[in-house]
Amino acid sequence: MRLTEKDIKILNNISLTAGIFTMIIAVTMIFSLLQLKIMKPLDSPVILSVKEQYDKNPADKQKAEEVRAMDLMARRAYFSSRWQVETGSYLLLAGAVIFVLSKRIIAGSEKPAPQFPEAKTDIALQKRKSQKYLIISASVITAAALISSLLLRSELPAPGSRQAGTVSSESGDKGLFSAPGGINYPFFRGEGSRGIAGGESYPAEWNGNEGKNIKWKIPVPAPGKSSPVIWLDKLFITGANGSKCEVFCIDKNKGEILWTASASDFPGASAVVPESDADAGMAVSTAAVNGEVVCAVFGNGNIACFDLNGKMKWAKNIGVPANMYGYSASLLIHGKILIVQFDSDEKIALLGLDISSGNVTWETARSGKPVWSSPVLAIYDGQPQVIINGDPDVSSYDPLTGKELWRTKGVSNDVTPSPAVNSKFVFIVQNYAKLMAIRPGMNSAPLWEDNSYTPDVSSPVANEEYLFICDGAGSAACYKPDKGEIIWKNDFNDPFYASPIIADNKVYFLDRTGVMHIVKATDKFELIADSPLGEDADCTPAFSEGKIYVRGKENLYCISVN
Repeated sequence: MRLTEKDIKILNNISLTAGIFTMIIAVTMIFSLLQLKIMKPLDSPVILSVKEQYDKNPADKQKAEEVRAMDLMARRAYFSSRWQVETGSYLLLAGAVIFVLSKRIIAGSEKPAPQFPEAKTDIALQKRKSQKYLIISASVITAAALISSLLLRSELPAPGSRQAGTVSSESGDKGLFSAPGGINYPFFRGEGSRGIAGGESYPAEWNGNEGKNIKWKIPVPAPGKSSPVIWLDKLFITGANGSKCEVFCIDKNKGEILWTASASDFPGASAVVPESDADAGMAVSTAAVNGEVVCAVFGNGNIACFDLNGKMKWAKNIGVPANMYGYSASLLIHGKILIVQFDSDEKIALLGLDISSGNVTWETARSGKPVWSSPVLAIYDGQPQVIINGDPDVSSYDPLTGKELWRTKGVSNDVTPSPAVNSKFVFIVQNYAKLMAIRPGMNSAPLWEDNSYTPDVSSPVANEEYLFICDGAGSAACYKPDKGEIIWKNDFNDPFYASPIIADNKVYFLDRTGVMHIVKATDKFELIADSPLGEDADCTPAFSEGKIYVRGKENLYCISVN
């Protein structure tokens, strides 16, 4: 096929345009990547400063709106840069392909000008050289485009990475993973129920019997296994004697009980004390708190929400969650929704209640058998999700609508540990079964499995670098989250029920005798201290402003260096 001079001119223009286009796209991709890597719009000191002010005064609606507006703007900048890099990788390849095809067509269709017979050899040689240079230049541009595309996309931060986070889930924001604040500790295992505490300067050495670094100690006002939660200067625990269910508010700085509220004295309250494990009781589930309310649920299905001064806002009974060991799922709050995981022999569901009225906003039936784990809040691909370690499936739900987002095969039989999450994976475990890492999403699938350490009660905890776990045999281990390789392991003397917490670059393992084993959160086992409480303890500790709060069998402790 021979082309006219006009056709060749058009193709030359196309190839020139494609070459310039490819160069512009490459420069734009590099600039966008630098924005993601260096500028980090979602880690803006301005946003972090405003959020810190909001954390100190959550009732300030103006600050709340500032946080939301600035976070929205920052997230738009992040996703705009991300879109540019992702789209640019394809445009880069397209431009290179067009350039090569145009040049190849021109080279194969050129008609040589008339020459003298003795010049034929020179013409052929010149043509071969031109084709050689064309092939080399086209190959270089194509290879550069391909390599640049792959390298730049591989450097792109993952959609759920912590680089993209600023505002935590406790405020109901839809941002990505963020570092938790150092003041509020709103749920079981902290923000999102993820097992990571914010703040620093937490003590590593104390002795409950000797009073070393014990700021205050008060008797637990009623029996229970629920863990402390904190909002600003107020700490909340629950307790139950028989069918009498109560919520206690305590000054976290002084150890004084500020108020006590009944969660069994309201119309429709259940007086039933369902059968449960001898060590459990009615107050196993940990309360949830935000800047407006504290909500608590008990083993007979009574749920009550109070303002932070102890005035009841609403209370109701959602049905007695009767099962073989008793009810234990802790509560979460996302925005204006109270999230309740309901597990009984008769009904398995996830409920979303309006925290202002107690009305059911949504209810989603779950399949399988009842479990004793608690839900976790995570965010993947910008989507807030409630993750449940169920039997036999791990499942994810939209906290605002209750819609199931995804599910995959998990573990079975007496499932008790709650999930651990980081920005890429979900980790679940069950005793006498296995530890699993799962890639979340519509195409969710197991990444790896291991059965070396499988706790019966304690939940694992993960960050981006490590996964930590402790079990009922007294062992602790550290894994590589992405590969499932055991980095280190250690055998302590006593079993664990409390879940480990990562705080201030340390991991706090509280065993059942009340001894806290503090280990550096690194790839080598390095024991910092073994600090005794002086009594048995099964409840997971709370962390706030450099202080650790531990509920023992008989007493509640505030541990502080000062």
